[in-house]
Amino acid sequence: MNRFNSVPLLKIIIPYLLGIFYALRFDVLQYLNICFLGSIALVVISYFIQSSTKESSLLKKSIYTISMQVFLFVLANLSISLYDAKNDPRHYSHSMDSDKQMVIASIAEVPVFTNYGLKLIVNLTCLKFKNEWKPVTGKTIIYLKKDSLPTFYVGEFITIDSKWSYINEPKNPNEFNYKQYLEHKNIFHVVYSDYKHTTKNKNLGKDHSIELIGEKIKAKLVNSLRQSGLTENTFAICSALLVGFDDEIDKAVLTSFTHSGTLHILSVSGMHTGVICSIILFFFSLIDKTDRFKKTKCAVIIIVLLLFTTITGFSPSVLRASLMLSLIILGKTFQKQSNSYNTLVLSALILLLFNPFLIIDVGFLLSYFAVFGILYLYPILESIYYIEHKILKWFWSSCLISISATLFTLPITLYFFHQFPIWFVFSNLIIIPISLLVMFLALCIVLLYPFVVIQNILSKLTNHTVDFMIQSSNLSNRKYYGYIDSISFDSTDALFLSICIALFLIIVRTKSYKLATLTFIVCIIWALSGIVKQYSQINEQEIVIFHIKKKSFFLTRIGHHIYYDLNRITEVEFEKYIKPYTIKYSNLIRHHTSYPMQQLNKKRFLNVSQSNLKFNGDSVNYILVSHNSFVNLNTLKMSKPLIIGDCSNTNKTLQRLKKECAKYHLQFYNIKEQGALILSIKNEEL
Repeated sequence: MNRFNSVPLLKIIIPYLLGIFYALRFDVLQYLNICFLGSIALVVISYFIQSSTKESSLLKKSIYTISMQVFLFVLANLSISLYDAKNDPRHYSHSMDSDKQMVIASIAEVPVFTNYGLKLIVNLTCLKFKNEWKPVTGKTIIYLKKDSLPTFYVGEFITIDSKWSYINEPKNPNEFNYKQYLEHKNIFHVVYSDYKHTTKNKNLGKDHSIELIGEKIKAKLVNSLRQSGLTENTFAICSALLVGFDDEIDKAVLTSFTHSGTLHILSVSGMHTGVICSIILFFFSLIDKTDRFKKTKCAVIIIVLLLFTTITGFSPSVLRASLMLSLIILGKTFQKQSNSYNTLVLSALILLLFNPFLIIDVGFLLSYFAVFGILYLYPILESIYYIEHKILKWFWSSCLISISATLFTLPITLYFFHQFPIWFVFSNLIIIPISLLVMFLALCIVLLYPFVVIQNILSKLTNHTVDFMIQSSNLSNRKYYGYIDSISFDSTDALFLSICIALFLIIVRTKSYKLATLTFIVCIIWALSGIVKQYSQINEQEIVIFHIKKKSFFLTRIGHHIYYDLNRITEVEFEKYIKPYTIKYSNLIRHHTSYPMQQLNKKRFLNVSQSNLKFNGDSVNYILVSHNSFVNLNTLKMSKPLIIGDCSNTNKTLQRLKKECAKYHLQFYNIKEQGALILSIKNEEL
């Protein structure tokens, strides 16, 4: 652990991170401006107290250290406040209307073609509020219907006349929170429109803002690939590899790469920046043998990396890699030795100063932990066995790098994705070289775009190469022996696994018997906590009614057994809506049942899916109404069951049920509006 003694930035980033976590959990500090000015004053006073006398004491150092930590804690809160676009008085949200509203915006990113139409991310410039045009700021997403879509380009101004749509909260248990994801990107509303209500504003010309330069270059490269005769899959993968445009990759392809442990290849990352840097260094080595133009070389590399980062949309992994490479090259250029860990922490701190929400970005976390794992573990593993043969050495080093990165990112991947690719080492050995070839071919297609004959040859070659790449990925896309899926892994497990990995790595370096004993104790505590969790789950009984558009679906869980009608839902719908709920329970066993009545202890649940179904209302505690079925609520006044309306009903039926329930003083729950409902049935003595 001595290598971390020369990383002073750790002492800076830790209180800053604590400030971010506090703001995310409890909101930013009240009277933030006063707190910030007070923390600055505290640092200045403590600094003068420490430097006023030649003699330094532990107390003076402690006061100064604490004052700096307080300042960094408050600074993190200020960073979150400044990043939140809603705090800008010119933000469009302060002038919103509930009815249709005309807005002028410029297209900020490359338009994305989806199965339903076109997705545009735009920067708002003007908004019509109370019959007056107001200059505004902010970003939003526009979804246009597929019929008769015009061609849109980055920087073009458009006029929209539509209603704002709020982004819904997750409707099912443990479902991905898309609303929170967009809010962390300062997108708070979306607009659903069509060609009639979205027109090009030719009077304003084009937006020539500096921040759009990279996006315009990216759009031209994407359009060149789109029109070059590539298949849909090949175009999507080439665009992702070359400029980070991964929005149109087929879901099946994404799933395949996820299961093989090579998904990182489809996003621009440190590998890309490393390749760019290597190419520039190679060209300079040909024309500058004596390293006379090292400052020019440094400037060229930094400018190119900055341009590449802009083109790729400021991807967290590219930002990290570009910053690290820039800092390392600056240090070497001006003959200053830099600690790799210090450079890594400094790049993270710079990024978090501008966007503190990156700390909960999965890509950001995976990128930094992977690099940290390679820096720390790879030299240890490499020293175990030395190989002289160049080709075998490359294979061996590639395996060790994959293992190092995977081990350090394992708690994150298991917590967020609940999957583990068994053959990730071999998949990376095969697919990474192929991806580099695809990148080279895609670049040639773009550069040789005017030469039709050459482009056609390159396109066919690229199509075959990408097909082979996908087939290679599919080799390990097999459940049970290709990858492990549905791993129950919560935040407690992530914490225990992280502690175990950290202790294990320290033991490898120190050979400490005491730490080995401590690791064994931690593993026992982890196992006991898992047993307690398993035992509590075995005794749980619940019925869950899910929110699935235009469908009626519920399941009954008794311990580790779930019962539901297999014919009511497709496997794709199960993966999207039901799997996030089941993922927290390990070793669940599925059972098929189509019986509408469920009884758990003394509680009875009935699904009424046809109007002519006869039942005794006095013996039912929960009634789920489906497919617009009629239920005579007048007969249920005495038993007073909970009436539930699911998504298979029309809005008219749900409104009628709500009024009738109010009339007869019955509780009513609307799945379509309120989301999924979990009915926990406690064990009772019969």
